[in-house]
Amino acid sequence: MMMMGLSVQGLLDLMVAGVSLLIGLGIFGFIASILCFAAFFLNSKDVS
Repeated sequence: MMMMGLSVQGLLDLMVAGVSLLIGLGIFGFIASILCFAAFFLNSKDVS
């Protein structure tokens, strides 16, 4: 019984860590894409 509780707790911890990691990567990717778009927009405006 104790082992089952431990495994459930471990799975819960892994799920929470995975979700927070996905959220962090999503925010990082969002900021990076905005920066890339801004740089591309400024460069294309300079060329034309």
